[in-house]
Amino acid sequence: MSYPSAKSLSMHANDASKLTLGQLLWRQQRKALLTVVALNLLTAAVGIGVIAFINRYFLAANPDTSALLAGASGINDRAWMYTSAFFALIILQLLTTFVSQFALTKLGHRFVYDLRRQLLKRILDTDHAQLEKVGSAKLLASLSDDILNITSAFVRLPQLVQGTVLTLAAIVYLSLMSIPLTIVMLLWLTFVIVIGMLLVNRVYANLLQIRGLQDSLYQDYETAIFGHKELMLNRHRSRQFYETKFDHHADDYRQKIVLSDTYHLSALNWSNIMMFAAIGILFILATAFNWANQATVTSFALTLLFIQSPLLAAVGAYPTLQTASVALNKIVSLNLAVYRADFATSDIDKLSNWQRIELREVGYHYPTAEPTTVDTAGANPIVSSNINEMAIALGADKSDHVAQGFGLYDINLTLNRGEVVFLIGANGSGKSTLAKLLVGLYKPDVGQVLLDGQVLTATDYTDYQQHFAAIFGDGYLFDWLQGQGDSLPDEAIVADWLARLQLSDKLSIAEGTLSNTNLSQGQRKRLALLLVIAESKPIFLLDEWAADQDPVYRQTFYEQIIPNLKQMGKTLFIISHDDRYFKHADRLLQMHNGKLVELDSNERLHASQDAVAHLHSL
Repeated sequence: MSYPSAKSLSMHANDASKLTLGQLLWRQQRKALLTVVALNLLTAAVGIGVIAFINRYFLAANPDTSALLAGASGINDRAWMYTSAFFALIILQLLTTFVSQFALTKLGHRFVYDLRRQLLKRILDTDHAQLEKVGSAKLLASLSDDILNITSAFVRLPQLVQGTVLTLAAIVYLSLMSIPLTIVMLLWLTFVIVIGMLLVNRVYANLLQIRGLQDSLYQDYETAIFGHKELMLNRHRSRQFYETKFDHHADDYRQKIVLSDTYHLSALNWSNIMMFAAIGILFILATAFNWANQATVTSFALTLLFIQSPLLAAVGAYPTLQTASVALNKIVSLNLAVYRADFATSDIDKLSNWQRIELREVGYHYPTAEPTTVDTAGANPIVSSNINEMAIALGADKSDHVAQGFGLYDINLTLNRGEVVFLIGANGSGKSTLAKLLVGLYKPDVGQVLLDGQVLTATDYTDYQQHFAAIFGDGYLFDWLQGQGDSLPDEAIVADWLARLQLSDKLSIAEGTLSNTNLSQGQRKRLALLLVIAESKPIFLLDEWAADQDPVYRQTFYEQIIPNLKQMGKTLFIISHDDRYFKHADRLLQMHNGKLVELDSNERLHASQDAVAHLHSL
């Protein structure tokens, strides 16, 4: 059986509450799903055939099987035929059950595989600003817990499908023997299922809250791991975090999961006991009110016992599907990019032929700050308000920034090929935001970005971003070298720069893979520069790169490495506060309160003599 490739999960967040796992399966893998349903119908038909065979030849008065059932020493040929037919049906049921379960399991795990690949690819394709808005805790929760919950649902999905199909087939079979008893049984089962579903709905309500608390717990885990040094140095803060934040979320999670499991177990116990009650009701109706003979009611009882286990398994599997639906909707609510199978890449020669980048009247504002309360989604009260506080501290108008968040205004910038441009500015002035606008990680709210005179459209940004290689202050250090395009970097160039960056005795490189990244912060920045050089991009953006270097290597960077890179034809955009080295820049720019200016000769001289005094004079 073939499985079509999954289509994109391009639903909007406002459709999340309407999306179920079954709907998504039907949209994406309809043909495979219909095949699985057909196999399960065949399995159900064989199962009912086994029951019918037992009812007709083992329970009913049949002269051909009486000797066999009585345990007589002599068994006639016809009895042997019935026995052989019975075991043939059992073997057929075993085979059809295995095939249908295997097909459904394979379908489910193929779906999860596609979903996992799509989710990571969509993260890779999503705008950086949107990922910052979502936050790493929610992304990690979706990549781990949400995918795991969907996988668990597909593990239980065969039980749900087979239990449902077998129950429906059994009802059809029983209606052929006694319609009144079948109606009574249906009414009773409806009553049992309605009560069970009310309990299951309580499970679902708790699962929604549990999923929100999982985001909070992931945020706490990040705090414990990435803030470990600071927490070790301040045990009061450590205790406050552990007892107030983490323990609050963990205890809420515990209470909700206990409630969820309690309702789940109540639903299972209710369904299990009420199935036995159904058998009692059927015997009462048959014996006290003569609705059916003994053989018929016995067949009903046997059939109910036959479907009891699959039906209860189906009821037990339903909450896992509810959990999967919560997880699926959580993924949809992330508002990630629409799935595309390909990676848009640019022509390498085209990248090298650029001449000028312009930002014209560009403006960008961060989203409005959220209230400083911690909710079940794990909002950070410090992070949620710091943007406005920073803007107000810089002297900006309070009412404007509370309404729209801190931002950049009327940015005009031209970057020419081969230039070395330095950018200075106070903390919070907007330097890093401008850097992200320049490299295309942020898209401006107003204004235009032009490449060689052509205004960038939304579809041009992927190609535009490929012009840049960047080292951010919080950048990630990869453990392999990526050369130009898909190739490995030139080994001679790598060896040369490994020596220039004074890393030859710290690590080795084999087939592009680094032997060691466990280095000091300054050495990690040097290694990051090696990775950037290996990419052979035309423009380098270096955000406070020299801040982590010792004085000797800082001088080497400005007086040797920058000229070497310029000689290689690289364009350099460097955020720096090393005033004694400003002379190595072709141009000196300054950010202040979200606005950009280029310093003239007198201003540049003043900044070069004392950058601190210059910034204080603003």
